Amino acid sequence: MIIGISQPTFIPWYGYFGLIEYVDEFIFLDHVQFDRRSWQQRNYIKIKNEKKLLTIPTIKENRDSQKILDVKIDHNSNFTSKFIKTIQHSYNKSKFYNDYSKKIFDIFLKKEKNLLKLNVELINYFCEILNIKTKMSFSSNLNIFTKKQELIKDICKLKRCTKYVSTAGAKNYLNIDEFMKAGIELKFFHLNDFKYSQLGTKFIPKLSIMDLVFNEGPKSSEYIKANFSFEK
Repeated sequence: MIIGISQPTFIPWYGYFGLIEYVDEFIFLDHVQFDRRSWQQRNYIKIKNEKKLLTIPTIKENRDSQKILDVKIDHNSNFTSKFIKTIQHSYNKSKFYNDYSKKIFDIFLKKEKNLLKLNVELINYFCEILNIKTKMSFSSNLNIFTKKQELIKDICKLKRCTKYVSTAGAKNYLNIDEFMKAGIELKFFHLNDFKYSQLGTKFIPKLSIMDLVFNEGPKSSEYIKANFSFEK
């Protein structure tokens, strides 16, 4: 049993989907503290050969203890229509724009009040495009309340996993030896840099998955799988 655990991020970069595709079960870490101004509510797209940051405005409540699953979206700024116009302007000439844009816009136009639900619905749609069928679940349903390394290890034990695949960013608090003592192999994944057909004259890497699928369509999954590896 191989699992991956990560916070639910907004239209994630393509490496996020490489992790989901590789594991047997992917767990959204949704019961931990919300990190304002993080990937949980923002990501980059490309417009006019430059990176453009799209940020979901959120309502500030209990700033020091607000959990990801409780974060509400602030629709007062009417950001939905601005997002749609920006995406249209950025990608309407891309090869697969017409194949996927309507469903993406439909998700935005629902004006979901909860950030977690919006992020997960978008992630699920991109998994559908990439033909990823990995089981997904939520940490909030597990009744585990430890923190950092112990939290991850306790989830792994509960799921009886033999291998845990983590993002490289967790290296500063995950100890390989501690996982080995628990009978769990710990691996940190890496996505090799790669280029694909992208609008404009300047290639920009590590953008939202939206950039890849609008430009490469069904081939997007092949790019991700071919470049997914583990840090040595």
